[in-house]
Amino acid sequence: MTRESRSAEAMVVDRQMDAYNRQALDEFLDCYDDAVELFADGAAFASGRAALREVYGPQFASARVRATSLARIEQAQWVADHELVEAEGAAALTVLALYRVREGRIDQVHFLGQEAGA
Repeated sequence: MTRESRSAEAMVVDRQMDAYNRQALDEFLDCYDDAVELFADGAAFASGRAALREVYGPQFASARVRATSLARIEQAQWVADHELVEAEGAAALTVLALYRVREGRIDQVHFLGQEAGA
């Protein structure tokens, strides 16, 4: 599927990944709803944009990070990415990331099965 034919939901996820990869915190946060909720293996770990700033701000400031989508599935409001996440000085990780997009912003993210990657 070409970038031009992707859904509006996938385009929001692409924008946030691009901002993540550039460590552009404000652009990254702009992709998320004010009341966004993040979960890791079913447990909530952040709620709201201010909490995302607290989680991702130090991460962006401390090391160059990069996420790559290895595979993607889109279904209605959901975009599921199998992601490879790399950071300077750390082992690469793979994770299944499920993004729910409503009204042009990500309002829920589930990270599942994080493990050491390639």
